[in-house]
Amino acid sequence: MEFKFDIKDLAEEGIVKIDHTLTPFGSEDDGNLQKRVAMIVDEMGKASARAQDLKMPITTAEKLSKSDHTIYLFSEQTNEEKCVVVGILKMGWKKLYLFDKKGSRSEAMVYCLLDFYIHETRQRQGYGNKLFEHMLKDNELEAKHIAIDKPSKKMLQFMQKHYSLKKLVDQGNNFVIFEEFFDTPGFMHLQDKFDSTHGYRNKPTYGRHAANKHGDSMSDILHGAGSATRLNDKYVANADIINNKFKDNKPNLVTVLPSEKGVSDIVNGKKGAPPKLDLKFHHSHLW
Repeated sequence: MEFKFDIKDLAEEGIVKIDHTLTPFGSEDDGNLQKRVAMIVDEMGKASARAQDLKMPITTAEKLSKSDHTIYLFSEQTNEEKCVVVGILKMGWKKLYLFDKKGSRSEAMVYCLLDFYIHETRQRQGYGNKLFEHMLKDNELEAKHIAIDKPSKKMLQFMQKHYSLKKLVDQGNNFVIFEEFFDTPGFMHLQDKFDSTHGYRNKPTYGRHAANKHGDSMSDILHGAGSATRLNDKYVANADIINNKFKDNKPNLVTVLPSEKGVSDIVNGKKGAPPKLDLKFHHSHLW
């Protein structure tokens, strides 16, 4: 696809990686780079939607700027010294509940293919495979590790032709997982990308993912999540809570009972009972 503005700086790189900043990784906005990239993403997103008979584009600059997704943009310079955009590949990490072929459920962070489009003038010439391979190498993954969102017939043929992946496991949602995904080495490799402590491998510091999550679950309330730590199989409140201090002018959820023989209070060196949780101060949208 050709554009009226100059994209030579993008074409020289071949494949560039673009995130929510709408600029290629390692590049600085020269005043109009972000605007040019936004226009390219929008136009390629529209072309992808038309090719897939979608009512609306699933890839736009606005959506990208508000997400933790990544777009791999493929450009080249032709023999006529024209610079054209060949295709786009949009990827993103998602936490999915997965079912294997035996029906067993598991949970993992999976790198998902969200949109893939090669311009009609460059199809069946190896561009798609080159772009896909670049993405796999960049993330140190294999094709079997990828989940695909609403794959078209062409996409499934692509995976079978280049990676011999054809046995699908029904997930009961829009994502397609291949049987090979559940090979032990590959599955564990994906789980290593995410854990409950560190979150995303490159955790975003913007948008909904940056907001502190409020623990509304009854399990969190009953077990003192965020207000007490487990030590020697007993829940021990921290010093601020023990001393009945207030944070942000709000009452604490933990009330310390009078001392009781046989129970250690490691904060003040006295004997005391385990903290009792007072739920009357806890409010959520469910109450």
